[in-house]
Amino acid sequence: MTKADWDSFFQRLDALPKGDRVALKRAVGTMLYQADGRTVRIFYQCLPYAVATWQEDRIFAAACLHCLWDAEAKRQPIEQIFYQLGRDQDISESTGHRLETLLDVSWDEDGFMLTKLVRLIRLAKSKGYAVDCQQLLEDLFYWNGEKQSVQHKWARALYRKPEDSSDVQEGE
Repeated sequence: MTKADWDSFFQRLDALPKGDRVALKRAVGTMLYQADGRTVRIFYQCLPYAVATWQEDRIFAAACLHCLWDAEAKRQPIEQIFYQLGRDQDISESTGHRLETLLDVSWDEDGFMLTKLVRLIRLAKSKGYAVDCQQLLEDLFYWNGEKQSVQHKWARALYRKPEDSSDVQEGE
């Protein structure tokens, strides 16, 4: 699948009638096999044809999450949102604990990882952020990778502290 294919998929989601978007929105946090018939129909009508079966649950999760926001929402990559949430003194510690738990979990058919992810995304939404679900989908495809590159990317975004410029110059 190309970036253009995924762009087209998310545009189809944005073009859905309000009732169909609401059906997907209500399924946030639900695995595809647990979704009701209407939601499954809507999803498969938008889904590109050449998608591997193992990808469908992850695509469904991203599609449902995408519908949490209006089509016009200014979306950001999730790691950028984690960076910004990590700077918020009121929520940085709890966000850190939630992400720490999420980093140790594999994407599996039981939906446990999805539940943890949805909690973090709902927190981001409550703070006014909109997640770029197309980028999130790419991360979900690689979540179970042997090197855990996605988990490291997300952890760096939340836990890495900006360096103090005076510290950098002391070593010179």
